Amino acid sequence: MEQETSNHLENSNVISEMLGDERTDKIDTKLGQVEATKKDVIEAEQFTEPEILNLAKTVKRRKKRPKPKNQVTMDRQKKMQQIQDVLSSTPLDLEALRELAIGDGGLVKDELRRKAWPRLMMIEHMEVTPKPALDVVKAHKDYQQVVLDVKRSLKRFPPGIDDDYRIILMDQLTGFHDVAITFLLVMGEDVGFEMVETLSITHLSEFMRPTMEKTTYYLTYLYPILHRANEKLYQFLIDSGVGTVFCLPWLITWFAHTLSDYRNVVRLYDFFLASPYLMPMYIAAAIVLLKKEDVPDSLPFEDILVAARKLYEEYPPDTLQEEVEEYLKKKAEEETLEKQRLIERRKKFDAKKLPYRKLMDAISHYVPFIPVQRQKLIKIVAFAATVFLARSLYNYCSTPAVEFVAN
Repeated sequence: MEQETSNHLENSNVISEMLGDERTDKIDTKLGQVEATKKDVIEAEQFTEPEILNLAKTVKRRKKRPKPKNQVTMDRQKKMQQIQDVLSSTPLDLEALRELAIGDGGLVKDELRRKAWPRLMMIEHMEVTPKPALDVVKAHKDYQQVVLDVKRSLKRFPPGIDDDYRIILMDQLTGFHDVAITFLLVMGEDVGFEMVETLSITHLSEFMRPTMEKTTYYLTYLYPILHRANEKLYQFLIDSGVGTVFCLPWLITWFAHTLSDYRNVVRLYDFFLASPYLMPMYIAAAIVLLKKEDVPDSLPFEDILVAARKLYEEYPPDTLQEEVEEYLKKKAEEETLEKQRLIERRKKFDAKKLPYRKLMDAISHYVPFIPVQRQKLIKIVAFAATVFLARSLYNYCSTPAVEFVAN
């Protein structure tokens, strides 16, 4: 009995070191009573040595438990209250509102976004201007293209939306429809129209220019960021010649063109409206660093936003500007060389066609037809020559076979 008791106490000391005092209180209480009575020893023996060691291994392997649902709900309600407090404060604490929009979960729900988005864009008093009449819109030179783009953007509407409301929203989309539909769905028709118009001369103004020059300049920031964050991946992309066109819709539509989940889109818009204008390129870099081929809605966007913000802090745009200009200069030189090579190839091709052109010019000189008739005659002659050549080759190849069968 004393030997068993000693063994149990030694095991208790070992387990205490592995699990800590709190997890072994019950074991120690049971084992501490073994000297009193045999009954206590029997009760203590319900924790046998294999069971105790197995318990230790189980606790050691135990992972961090996720937050219970009620905790998530409480955190969500707490953040909504924080947003409400900031929005109702006088004067408005804009930096606090930006931090809440950037932080985990963003602005949480559309009801709060309707109040916060205009503040983030620093639109205090929004005056709703009358919208152009339908006849004026249809008379615009780009109307048909807009209609096609709007039809394509139908996938962005939440399921179950009223048909009449959907038609109203479709009529309001002008140009950058993927961005416009997001603001119209969150802010409503009138206010959404005004915010999109404001956005076109602020955050997205560079993408509204007649040429892609400035857009290309912004896209190029991707490579200096990757160069500093992951040189091996950067070199692979450079060697592959993939360029930056794959992330063009990410930048100019704030990922609205790529993502189909409405919740992910509005979450990103919370982030962008509270961040510097070039932040979409840092998010693009964060996604590429995950080595993903596309941007599915299942990506861990909260983690990506944290990573993008860290990249921005470590490699701000002003430290990348020189490398961006260097990259563009090198790209322009490569394009110039490629154009020269194309010109040289064209010259060689034209030189090979020169005898044929001289022959055709000689024939044209002696054939007194108008140009249309001359061209038709040339086609007939070329077709007849092709048929004659094909028949000659057929006869040449088939005759020996016939003679062989006859013999």
